[in-house]
Amino acid sequence: MEIDQKIVVVAGPTGSGKSEVAISLAKEFNGELICSDSMQVYRQMDVGTAKPSLQEQNLIPHHQLDLINPDENYSAGQYARETSIIIKKIRERGRLPILVGGTGLYYRALMYGISKIPPVPESLRKEITGWQQEHGTSYCHKLLQKYDPEGADLLHPNDTSRILRSLEVVLSTGKSIYSYQLEQPFGEAHYPFHAVALNWDRNDLYQRINKRTLSMLGSGWLAEVEMLLNSYSPELKPMQSIGYREVVQYLQNKLKWGAMVEEIQKRTRQFAKRQLTWFRREAKIEWYQPVEQDRILADIKVYLEN
Repeated sequence: MEIDQKIVVVAGPTGSGKSEVAISLAKEFNGELICSDSMQVYRQMDVGTAKPSLQEQNLIPHHQLDLINPDENYSAGQYARETSIIIKKIRERGRLPILVGGTGLYYRALMYGISKIPPVPESLRKEITGWQQEHGTSYCHKLLQKYDPEGADLLHPNDTSRILRSLEVVLSTGKSIYSYQLEQPFGEAHYPFHAVALNWDRNDLYQRINKRTLSMLGSGWLAEVEMLLNSYSPELKPMQSIGYREVVQYLQNKLKWGAMVEEIQKRTRQFAKRQLTWFRREAKIEWYQPVEQDRILADIKVYLEN
């Protein structure tokens, strides 16, 4: 089969079964998987990010996993540049690049580029940091709700770094950071692509998330966090991410087991809801019922042959 320039995208919220779909597509169409997940770039953070198992990675080549340590930074722009090179190499091998993941900003940066946000004046940045130090993160989140209600809805009220960044952007430019992320410097996608996502009933998706949380906790997540705490501060951004923060608090005796489980499940469900909001805005994603995996295969076969 001549794959030429085409790529396939498997998108959608956390817990929706993207990996299973992507692996079946890779087997069927001689593909390689490119992960599009801003948490799976971190080394040593495997269980809590639902990283593909070593068995899955040995079965099908995976790219864009384990790129940096938890105390390093990695941007959407960097992801787009590096992934473009990977796509070229996969094509040169005569194989199909399959992008799989739930980080909408990575997907958008790769496909359409990202708008440059004007620099924020240092004086304003210091002022906003001062508000957080004096009044706390929830105060800053309330402020963000006033100036950028839509952006505030997309963020967890405790996500300090993103809340402060969003405030900086909206107060210095008058535009929300989300509007910059939704802008497309390039109207046409960089690649011809066929994008699919599984359209779960919301209650069913939430049940899957609740079950998966328990499964991850039974698969060594606590030991993983204990190991990370030997080398890294619990204040680091990835250590404050969904689940990791709660496991840290449990290990520090600040949360009881039941409260930790409930909080992880709740935050993951809220995150899935935000991801759905993001991906539903992407006109080119086709949504399928979870039982329609054969139809996904058939549609992609048609796409690749045309």
